[in-house]
Amino acid sequence: MEALDALQSLKKAVAGIDFFRDFTDAEMAHVYHNGHFEICKAGETIIREGNVDRTMFVLITGAAKVIRRFAPEKVLALLKPGTIFGEIEFVSRQVRSTSVIALEESLVFQIEEKHYSDLPPEILVKIQQQAVKLLLERLEMIKLATGYDG
Repeated sequence: MEALDALQSLKKAVAGIDFFRDFTDAEMAHVYHNGHFEICKAGETIIREGNVDRTMFVLITGAAKVIRRFAPEKVLALLKPGTIFGEIEFVSRQVRSTSVIALEESLVFQIEEKHYSDLPPEILVKIQQQAVKLLLERLEMIKLATGYDG
């Protein structure tokens, strides 16, 4: 019973993230069925730069950093619980442009490529819409941080 309660708590944590806020309970059931939770140890690579895959991640607990191979000492971003990452490659099949490393033991929810096609079309559309919205928000943050006015 305790494990079932823990799983329900994890599912509520995922459903409460802005990215999934507009998903119905039935749509979230599809998402859970086609994804899985994984514990990553401190220092473990969650995403490896240069890989090609269509896995999207939700950081449930813990913390992670985003780095690039050309400047591994420079942290491009710090990820906290509730952060979605890997969404660009999830919808576009691009090569991973960064690596994501767990800074501490972290729990992530993953939706993998092999299950992507099993999702109903309406869920795929919502994921793509949310990914575009997220990318636009990140672009705006970059513009503000760099002073870009174009």
